[in-house]
Amino acid sequence: ADNRLAYAVTHFGETLQVTRVAGVPAVAGQVHELWIIAPDAAPVSLGLLEDRPLLVTYPTPPAGYTFAVTVEPEGGAPNGVATGPVILTATVGGA
Repeated sequence: ADNRLAYAVTHFGETLQVTRVAGVPAVAGQVHELWIIAPDAAPVSLGLLEDRPLLVTYPTPPAGYTFAVTVEPEGGAPNGVATGPVILTATVGGA
């Protein structure tokens, strides 16, 4: 079976909603964490991606910003700095 992981990002008003639409969650003891990365800037965590949709108050991300998902220890990246591998990326306004 196809195990590819996919998340849908929807923006409405000042809210981003991120929902897993394919694949499985992180294994026990780990979590998927969502990051936003402005060009030439450090990643900023937007939250943990679990079984329910993640709702985040955030303005419309400009073209060129990148969303990334990493695998982190349960509870999220220590000290707000990504430690795990990047498993997904998508650039706003990208093909």
